[in-house]
Amino acid sequence: MPIESGVGPDAAARRVVMLSLHTSPLAQAGTGDAGGLNVYVNQLAHALAERGTTVDIVTTDLDVAPGQGPEFATQSGDRRAALHPRLRVHVLQVCQNCREDKSRLLRCIADLSQRALVSLKSADPHPVDVVHSHYWLSGLAGISLAASLGAELVHTMHTIGAVKLERDPDAAEDPQRHRAEQQIAAAASALTANTRREAADLQRIFDAPPERIAMVQPGTALGTFHPPTGVDPRLTPPTQRTLRLAFAGRLQPHKGPQVAVAAVGRLRSRLPHLKVELTVAGRQSGPDSVDISALAHDAGISDILVTKKPLPHPDLAELFRTSDALLVPSYSESFGLVALEAKACGTPVLAHNVGGLAELVDHGRSGILIDSLDPEDWAAALEKLVSDWNLWTAFSRAAADLARGYSWDATALQAQAAYERVLTAYSGSARQPCTSD
Repeated sequence: MPIESGVGPDAAARRVVMLSLHTSPLAQAGTGDAGGLNVYVNQLAHALAERGTTVDIVTTDLDVAPGQGPEFATQSGDRRAALHPRLRVHVLQVCQNCREDKSRLLRCIADLSQRALVSLKSADPHPVDVVHSHYWLSGLAGISLAASLGAELVHTMHTIGAVKLERDPDAAEDPQRHRAEQQIAAAASALTANTRREAADLQRIFDAPPERIAMVQPGTALGTFHPPTGVDPRLTPPTQRTLRLAFAGRLQPHKGPQVAVAAVGRLRSRLPHLKVELTVAGRQSGPDSVDISALAHDAGISDILVTKKPLPHPDLAELFRTSDALLVPSYSESFGLVALEAKACGTPVLAHNVGGLAELVDHGRSGILIDSLDPEDWAAALEKLVSDWNLWTAFSRAAADLARGYSWDATALQAQAAYERVLTAYSGSARQPCTSD
């Protein structure tokens, strides 16, 4: 199905391939490996298409139910679907072994790259200017795919294996990941960073020169994530109602749901007369998943725990609008998109003082940063918030105001600027560093 090509100056990227092989941008965030990366790729692709760039998303069918979305089969069994007049998705079929163990995708990188090349060329004869790969498995495929297409490679790590292990030594990581990320960092024409901290990590760990790092900050769907309309019922102090707290994300130790549950248990011990409710929205993920019900029983909060499946954006926004605070006790986060989405709803965020969360949550202005993952420290921060509801009101207003500065259109503008700098710097000559703000 032909898709209208983008228009722009010679240095502009008219056609971009978004490569996300280990998880599909079409999947519901909070299921399997789906999370902020999925939202980022999907929303950025749509925003670029709205701005006139032709975008092809290349992914796998690991997280996509058969028949999801409009699609048509190709001869290989792979599928394509048009999502927008300038956006299509290519869904590559993978074997049952990869479905059972996604780390096996590493063995299929060459095959997936070749099949992506065939699908891209058969779908549209126009040249590809940029391959933008996401996460290390896609980055490895992106190296060969970009070379085959004669395109420049831009890569987004989303998380860096070495940083993840620095914060959480018990995290399960493929032993090949660090070497692969070093290879990608050396091969990419540009690396994107969500925050200044991530840019510093890219320089520190991979010796990436700052002129090859482009800031491309995630956004949020401000039309969906916004404060309550009319009078916010949360303005009533929780001494007169139930304090409602939320955790949203994959249920694995690295995301810290166990910290959130234990903290609410400690808060209940500190303030036994306070009515509290904790909603956990997410699904168990990975081999080191956690049992929320068992954790709640141990913390003595089984009677006030509400569990929900991963929520689509409208429902997630409604959860945030009815919550007094979002708890984000991750061991590490390159950005922490869920925290931005909560802020946009006027919901203060309590977050671990790491990575992108440290820049996204304005400590003492729109939320609270906590230096440890000790549940006692989290309970103390919650008690501080409850004890002064004027503080909550100030946090809520500032959170919504600050979130308005983030949109997916702004993200697309930053991405386009990064692509244009890469194309200007490297076209027709030996690679020279591109510059980026």
